[in-house]
Amino acid sequence: MFKNKKKIFSIITTMLVVVSSVCFAATTNSEKAKLEIVENNICTISINDIATFEKKIIDYNLEKKEITLQLKVTNTAEPIFNKPTEIMFVIDNSTSMERKVSTDVTRLKAVTDSAKNLATELLKNDLVKIGIVSFSTGDEEGTITDATLITKPTDVKDTVLDSISSIANGKLGARTNIDAGLTVGNQNFSEDCESKYMVLLTDGLPNVSIGNSKIGYSGTNAENTKAKLNALDNAGVTIFSVMTGVGNETESTTGLTYKKLAEEVFGTTQNPTVGKFYYIDDSEITTTICETVLNDFIDPSINTLTNLKIVDYFPQEIIDNFDFAYVSDPSAGTISPTINVEDNSIVWTIPELEAGESVNVSYKLVLKANIDESILDKVLDTNEKVDIKADEVNDVLSSDVTPKVRVTMEEDITPAPTPIPQTGSIYTPGLVIGIVIIATMAIGIRYYVFSRKMK
Repeated sequence: MFKNKKKIFSIITTMLVVVSSVCFAATTNSEKAKLEIVENNICTISINDIATFEKKIIDYNLEKKEITLQLKVTNTAEPIFNKPTEIMFVIDNSTSMERKVSTDVTRLKAVTDSAKNLATELLKNDLVKIGIVSFSTGDEEGTITDATLITKPTDVKDTVLDSISSIANGKLGARTNIDAGLTVGNQNFSEDCESKYMVLLTDGLPNVSIGNSKIGYSGTNAENTKAKLNALDNAGVTIFSVMTGVGNETESTTGLTYKKLAEEVFGTTQNPTVGKFYYIDDSEITTTICETVLNDFIDPSINTLTNLKIVDYFPQEIIDNFDFAYVSDPSAGTISPTINVEDNSIVWTIPELEAGESVNVSYKLVLKANIDESILDKVLDTNEKVDIKADEVNDVLSSDVTPKVRVTMEEDITPAPTPIPQTGSIYTPGLVIGIVIIATMAIGIRYYVFSRKMK
């Protein structure tokens, strides 16, 4: 019987606690509440020194008791083509380029077809112009006339492609004056060009140079060509040199291999004289020019953040007392449609953030119609913290810096002496209390009858 008394007492107590928590929750109508910004802090997180995350208040309407916050992440690294750029294609049209690399394709066709593909991709950028120069030797070997300007730098794709095709269909020269080709290319950059490149496509070693018509694979011709490469590099011209089809056989007049002679001028692939140097087989022409060289120009992977994940956590007081809504969709990636009630967060995922790219999303916090009295006159953090992760980030980056707000009541308004119910009805407390009293009396009567029977 004693155990039954304890059970009944426990039930009554629990009912009273539950009902009182409902009836007497310290809530109040926010109609005459005032919202103010206490600290307009900006949450900033540096991401691998190439990007910056920022969370801040970007707009507010205190009369409507609302603030708008923005999450913004900017990749501050500069893309390669961030200013007017000119690229001179300097293409070998000596007789050795007529050698077959397959049954129906000459070396010259493989090189020019690949050069057209490379040009097409590069010209997709509005800041790029391409010029075309051919070189070999002509009637006056060892002079600048061994090279021909076919077109000055232009962004008209058809002009560039037709110019490259004209090399494949044109007259070929006997020898290889790379020095002349580089010189003519450099002479035809525009005066207002801010970024200069050369793509040298050849199948031979320099055996003639400007001022030296004597044929030779070493000595003066090698020295002149190497000096020209260094001079252009010092002048701010970036050079990508592609040498194809030069075997490792011994050259008869020097006793050195062709590969060793090439290294006298261009260095090695691992340690080039200037820029980048590709010493390749004929079978690698298309891949090297269309993919490798292209990536040297436009590959953003070094400064790209992938699978960027930004998690914004909210304090419970914000979730309980403010309505949340997005102002607009994120400019990139996807974001949680609502706040996750399990950890009070939203998650913004951005697949790729490339150099120079900036993306953002914003949301609004609006004070609810009924709020907890406990937040009045209290400084509230608008978020708990922000966590950031990406494939290129080793550890989770985090910050708890946040804008802060406060909710107050107008001075002539004081909270009612009795708590205001969440439903907003003035009859709710009395009704619920009556129900509790009746239920308690019923339980008491049943307990009295039960105890009488047990005697």
